[in-house]
Amino acid sequence: MKKILVVRIGALGDAIHALPMVNELHRREPESEIYWAAGPSVVSFLKGHSALSGFITVNKGVKGLFNAAKLVRKKFDCAIDAQGLIKSAFIAASSSNMVIGRAWNSVREKPASFFYTEKVEPQKEHIIEQNLELLEPLFPNETKFEIKYDIPIHEHPEWKLLSETPILFNIGGGWWTKLWERENFVQLANRIDKVLGLPVGIVWGPGEEDNAKYIAAHSSAQLAPPTLFRDLAGIFSKARLLVSGETGPLHLAVAVGCRTIALLGPTAGTRNGPYGKEQITIEPQLPCRPCHSRTCADFRCMPMITPDRVFNEIANKLER
Repeated sequence: MKKILVVRIGALGDAIHALPMVNELHRREPESEIYWAAGPSVVSFLKGHSALSGFITVNKGVKGLFNAAKLVRKKFDCAIDAQGLIKSAFIAASSSNMVIGRAWNSVREKPASFFYTEKVEPQKEHIIEQNLELLEPLFPNETKFEIKYDIPIHEHPEWKLLSETPILFNIGGGWWTKLWERENFVQLANRIDKVLGLPVGIVWGPGEEDNAKYIAAHSSAQLAPPTLFRDLAGIFSKARLLVSGETGPLHLAVAVGCRTIALLGPTAGTRNGPYGKEQITIEPQLPCRPCHSRTCADFRCMPMITPDRVFNEIANKLER
């Protein structure tokens, strides 16, 4: 029996992108124990996942990093760094003599590659497929991979609107450069109501309540009750469709089988967009993007996405 450590510390959306790799590893090595080193929010979200035997919680700061490295010290047969940062590579290298990561040219922080004994040069473009490629040193003759998430569906607050299979808006974005103006959501909600006659709901997270209330007050959209990220899996599984920027809830919706329309500005759909043929990505054509930047002095990408264009995509999607 092998013990394998996967390191993907932060960002819930990025953790979801790594789940197909973990599931594929579990499918091929069902007797192995797979552990995940991650921050507290990811650990809380993934608890109960069928492919995982346990977690190493990585708390913030230097102390949290070294405590995690101490906990895993040489206890694993193999470690896979799916993040590509110096800190994630350090934890991976602390845990095992066999450390898999991305090659110098493709790793996020280039010095991280010095920690790896097995370096993979990605051939695919989407991050989900790049994560799956990290399994190649373990299974060099295998070329076919399955895309499965197996997201745990938790209890969620009661919301009567879900019985009507609504179109949902996720209004947050993590970075301000990923945000779509609230007035755009107002216009879109009103047009959906007037033309399609379908219910619209708004999901929101910490720091987003004021904008969510504004949209609800100026449109027919209904506000979701307060939810945790883990609650959203059950909510999205009952939605007709989700409109969202490129952020964790978008990828969670895809993982539970919800159709999505993604509004992308600083990131690229080919790498970070919703994965699968059922999903739609709207992204403006600008020479400056994708910039992957949290700041911008000439912010044009998200404002170029109009409510009319999004509505047309919704209408076309629902006709299919």
